[in-house]
Amino acid sequence: MALRRLAVLIALVVLTACSSAPTSSPTASTQPTRSPAASETGSVAPTSTASPQVTTYLVRSGDTLYSIAQAWGTTVEQLQTWNAERYPSLATDPGTVQVGWELIVAGNPNITPRPTATASPSASGCRAGNRVAAGNQQTFAAIPSAGHAVGLTLDMGGRLDPAIEILNFLIANQVCVTLFPTGAMAQTAQGKAVMAIIRAHPELFEIGNHTMHHCDLVKGGGGSPTSAPCVTSGTPTADFIRKELTDSAAILKQYSGQDPAPYWRPPYGSINDAVRAAAASVGYTKTFLWDVDTIDWKPISDGGPTAEQIASKVISRSVDGSVVLMHLGGYETLDALKIMVPGLRERGFLLTSLSDMLH
Repeated sequence: MALRRLAVLIALVVLTACSSAPTSSPTASTQPTRSPAASETGSVAPTSTASPQVTTYLVRSGDTLYSIAQAWGTTVEQLQTWNAERYPSLATDPGTVQVGWELIVAGNPNITPRPTATASPSASGCRAGNRVAAGNQQTFAAIPSAGHAVGLTLDMGGRLDPAIEILNFLIANQVCVTLFPTGAMAQTAQGKAVMAIIRAHPELFEIGNHTMHHCDLVKGGGGSPTSAPCVTSGTPTADFIRKELTDSAAILKQYSGQDPAPYWRPPYGSINDAVRAAAASVGYTKTFLWDVDTIDWKPISDGGPTAEQIASKVISRSVDGSVVLMHLGGYETLDALKIMVPGLRERGFLLTSLSDMLH
């Protein structure tokens, strides 16, 4: 009996020692080791590795933090939280993501990316972002082949009130539009807020290039802000035109997550064959003008139209394939849209993007 008690006592001591031994499982902050396949693969599908805690993804050319968030079913803000300690610049600017960075994309292991969605329709049936190929140079004032559709377009080249309210109205009413920002306005504090909303809603908002400084590319002059380095004597050169487009594109890509090419709109609608050729030489082959001008940039105090006048003009003059010119900083634009959108829909028009109209 004594021997049996001694054996039980020894067994209990051994079990206690085993249960108190430290485990080898990593902590939540442990970074997984990237497998060779993650850096060597040429596959189009996102490449990931997993550890007992997280799933990671190796950033490739063309990726934005928004597109990565979409693919992995998370948010830009969550990606920033997960990765800012390793890549501090992400904390303040999601546009700094770089090819080759290994990002945590899920808080659990073995997560797979979502299927890529291309030009998904909004609740109203419109689509945005399915850009046509660059192809040959074309200039559009309207798109008659679009069917019973109207393209509402908004320039962003100067005043930016009430841009946020306008975008929120369009989101609430599921209206697809094409926006033409300048690089100079897109990099202002208010412009970055606008770009963030565009980035968050690619199903509704697509962008085209409106140049860097809103200069008149035919006659010279113009510009926004007033300190813009526009040509004031003589005709802008082809190199100047190209630089205006490429400088702007870099900023628009950074903050909106979209490449504006091949869409662009010349400031003031000022265009000729030389300007078209210069723009096409850097990939901007689709030049968009308009057939309905709201003149919403002019305040009522200077003889500009009221919201009712703007809405009445657009509703009555729009035809199949019309392209309507408005501005994110238009004085009466927000109130006009509140009348215009239901009015055009009552006429049976689909309010959609220029990309959707071109397909």
